[in-house]
Formats: sequence, C-alpha cells, structure tokens
Amino acid sequence: MEKLGNILAIWIHRQRTLSRKMETKARHLSLNGLSALIIMISFIPLTLLFFISGKRYTWIQISAYYIFQFLLLLIALVFVIGWFKAKEMDNSDVEGFSFVQLSFKKIDNEYFGFDDSDLENLELLTKLLPYKQRIVIREVPKNKQSGNLRFLFSFLDYIIEDGIQGLGKESRDSLSKLVQKRFTFDGSEINENTFASSYSKWSQKTKEWDYDDTRKAIAKALGIS
Repeated sequence: MEKLGNILAIWIHRQRTLSRKMETKARHLSLNGLSALIIMISFIPLTLLFFISGKRYTWIQISAYYIFQFLLLLIALVFVIGWFKAKEMDNSDVEGFSFVQLSFKKIDNEYFGFDDSDLENLELLTKLLPYKQRIVIREVPKNKQSGNLRFLFSFLDYIIEDGIQGLGKESRDSLSKLVQKRFTFDGSEINENTFASSYSKWSQKTKEWDYDDTRKAIAKALGIS
C-alpha cells in the first residue's frame, strides 16, 4: 500500500509541477494570445468527435461546425475579458477621473525625466488600470525644497479629460487623493497639507497666463501640441 501511495504521490507532484509551469507560461501571454490558445484547445473535442463518431461529414458541414463554435467562443471571450477589465477598473483608484488617450511613442521622456517604470504606470493610469508603482515627478521648483506641485497640476490639466481648472471642493479632495496614490516627487513626498493652497495659487496663476510657457512645453512633450 505504501508503494502505491508513493507512486500516486509522485504522479500528483508531477502534475502539479506541470500545472505551475503552464500557469507561468500563460501569464506571459497577452490577452489576445491567451484567447487564441483557448480557442485552439477548445477545437480539440470537436475534432475528436469527427474522428470517433463514425459518420461521414462533408467539408461544408465540418467548416460550419468550426465557424459556429469559433463565433460562440469569440463572443464568450469578449464578455469575459470585458468583465475582468471592468473589475480591474473598479480597483484602479482614479477617484472618478477619466483621462485623454495619449500616444506614448510621442512622449518626450527626457523632458519629464520618466523611466520605463514611470511610463508603464502612466499608461496604466490613463487606461484606468491598477498601478504597480507611483509615477515620479522629477521637476523641482526654484526653492529646491520639494517637488514641483504646480508643474504636476499643469501636467494633470492636460492628461485628465476636461482639465482640472476650477474644481469644487469635493473634486479637489478627489484630486488630492489621486495625486497621493499615483504620484510622488523625486526624493520627497507630496505634502497633503499644502495641496489646497498650491492648487488655488496654480489655478489663479494659470488664469493669468503665468504658466503659459511651461504649459506649452508640457503639451509639446506629451505630443499633443
């Protein structure tokens, strides 16, 4: 009995190892790649049915079966992907904001000082997906004491739909939460206590065209000027 138990244990261990390897490989596939793999695997039972049924099918009948199954799977996969994408968006912590569609190939990384991680998390932000790390804002004001919050406001004014000027208190609070969650300054944290006053100063100065040169430079670096 013990030998049989050992044989079974070895078999189960091998199956679990194989399963983990397949799961690891599946994680590296894109959604399109994974969907194609699922569709291909799903055709195996239908193909076996044609071989073992003993009936003779015409090429038209076989093609019709495959096309029908393919369309059903395609519809089901679209709904499943949409469902899970929607769940990801619910967990994205964007505080109700929506974002413009950026062309990330056009973004001037050197101007913003973005590395690959910053760009990846910026893309996750604009697509309303959960982030991996906070985006680092490396622009430093003249006083050198902390990151440039007004520069960040100008940046957000371009990437958030309808901009962030003239926000009411509730929307400002939501913006503050978004900034705390998704952004950080290089070497310093964003001061929540000065957020409201900095926003008011930025909003007023923007109306007076004081940040016009900076805004033009940001727009150009984002590839939307």
